[in-house]
Amino acid sequence: MIHHSRLHPSRRDALRAFGTAGAALASGQLSAEARQQQFSTVDTPSFPSGAVIRTLTGDVAPTTLSTGATLFHEHVGRSDVELALEELRQCAFNGLGCIVDAATGRRTLEQREALNRIASQTDVRIVAAGSYFQDIGFALYPVRVAEMSEDALVDELVADAAAQRWGAFGEIASSLEMRPDERKVHRAVARAHRQTGLPIFTHTPHESCPSCAIDQLDIIDEIGIDPAHVVIGHMATLKPEHDPLATHRRIAERGAFIGLDTVGHEMTRSDIPATAKVRMVQDLLDAGLEDHILLSSDQGNLRQFNRYYGHGWATVLMQFVPKLRYAGVPETMINKILVDNPRRFLAFVPR
Repeated sequence: MIHHSRLHPSRRDALRAFGTAGAALASGQLSAEARQQQFSTVDTPSFPSGAVIRTLTGDVAPTTLSTGATLFHEHVGRSDVELALEELRQCAFNGLGCIVDAATGRRTLEQREALNRIASQTDVRIVAAGSYFQDIGFALYPVRVAEMSEDALVDELVADAAAQRWGAFGEIASSLEMRPDERKVHRAVARAHRQTGLPIFTHTPHESCPSCAIDQLDIIDEIGIDPAHVVIGHMATLKPEHDPLATHRRIAERGAFIGLDTVGHEMTRSDIPATAKVRMVQDLLDAGLEDHILLSSDQGNLRQFNRYYGHGWATVLMQFVPKLRYAGVPETMINKILVDNPRRFLAFVPR
């Protein structure tokens, strides 16, 4: 005799199951099975002996980040800790596993405390990055930074990285035409990398600047660091008429990562349609450069958070990834770009 009640759960059973999942989401304790989409390793990269990924709650082995997407350039820190935690819970549900908090200037004590509180109460691993940011017409260095010597900047960056548990330097910015003080900061960051091993990610102007990417790489070469520890950022803001693939090839050929870190939402300073950004990914895959692609959104606008009907820090996963799938990008490539490539970038051997 068949007991239909066992095959078809009652409404009460369904609500009880939903309530359990909802409680897990509210607490931030989501099992892999409870997440609505999964991202996982395709082929675990090899990492140097002693390599770690430095998060605010401890160093982890790179092999640990084998599930969950990692976004290398976002803006997590904020004074409203509860709002940030609510957003991270929903982003974890959408497949996020690790996120890098970019800084555009030296964090205050209050900002550091808030970021550490957020990191201590979420299952999403948070990597803190730090540096100074200048892009003329958008943001300027503090006067003290413009006046500091390169040596003093190196000392400060190394000290702050140790005291605040940075896992990367970023975002390092330059203007449409690199200024002497910007060159000084880029050199200082590259020298700080040599002392710490911490990876670096950059900002290029959103107005489309192929030459900016090469200028930044040239400085890195001058200091003599391995470009495999570097992401040249905002490479999704290159206009079609500027031949993005040509610049992307030059970055990859020199060993650096191509940061497509303005995807999944509209940007106020550039007008590159999502279809063009999908085409960039397709072109890179066709060129055999899948090992050099990183995705992120550079998202910090709370009006785009889940609370306000957006996807917040999961906009890459919820807005852009479905477009890649629709365009025929294989799931293995999506997982490689979101899981394996970012942990290759973030992994370093502490010095």
